[in-house]
Amino acid sequence: MAFTGPSGATPRLSRRALLTGALLAGAVGLAPARPARAAETPQIRAAAAGWTGRGGELLVLTADALDTGYALRILEPGEAAEPGADVTGVLGPPLPLPLPDDFTPHSMAATGAVLWLTGARETAPGRVRPALLRIEDADSGYADLPVPKDIGAGLATAIAPMGEHGIAVAIEGGPDEHLTALSRSRLAVTADGGSTWAAGVLADGLGEGYGTVLAETDRGVFAAVADGDGTQTAATARLAEAGTPQLVLTPAGTYPGAGRPMAAVAADAHVSLFSDRDGAVTETRFTDDERTETAVGPAADCACRGEILAVPGRRGLWLETDGTTIHIRGIR
Repeated sequence: MAFTGPSGATPRLSRRALLTGALLAGAVGLAPARPARAAETPQIRAAAAGWTGRGGELLVLTADALDTGYALRILEPGEAAEPGADVTGVLGPPLPLPLPDDFTPHSMAATGAVLWLTGARETAPGRVRPALLRIEDADSGYADLPVPKDIGAGLATAIAPMGEHGIAVAIEGGPDEHLTALSRSRLAVTADGGSTWAAGVLADGLGEGYGTVLAETDRGVFAAVADGDGTQTAATARLAEAGTPQLVLTPAGTYPGAGRPMAAVAADAHVSLFSDRDGAVTETRFTDDERTETAVGPAADCACRGEILAVPGRRGLWLETDGTTIHIRGIR
């Protein structure tokens, strides 16, 4: 895939990446700033679509003001005031979400009847490990996620569905089991619901990295990760077609000063990577043509109000939220 250039930037609320709320903020010793919002308004942490356990509806994971309580909710699209106008989302009431007491969620995706949640599992006071939770028929349990030995502490961050039973999961952290700094990023992929995995290295030497974003494409998964200085590294990944599960990673470029990746959204002919660059949002498009590098104009489909979240399981859809209003973008 080739870098085709950033779009025009729109000023927005600047903040550090929200990783896994208070749990990781305490472990790192860094409390992330957040957009101003009503004190009682649930804040969206992740979104997903396609879970047959809820009829394939658009779901969001919300957190309370202290990041101590999480809920699963349906996000209903409202009526646009006129053709082409913004569509806002309305949060439904909390749905049952069987989370273990030692688990803090980060992102989610669905494959049929299974809802997957990435996050961190507290193994001892002040110690967290990457974890993957599997929910089916109102029951939950930890999946056997292949956490590399060189990650002593960290969390599972981004997740993307891959086909009918497959998922890709970003596993991030560092070597020190007492310090949750995202200095390394790994990718684990399964095609059979977690029975077998293939893994590969996305990035090392990230310092205090900003986390990884993923997007399912027609030929595998797109990944982007940034170090603490905002240098982004992009790659594509797919499973080898035959033999023992093997992950094939193809670099898609390194881009200094690109900022914090917020969301990767796959469209029919490209992947849009939305990033926070010093308080402004940019959209970078990656295409299949590895030889073309062209600047694109302002992102007409991006209102860029606050944080942007991809919707795994719904191609071309993303959310924008300032902590109070939720805009649903990319609805066809």
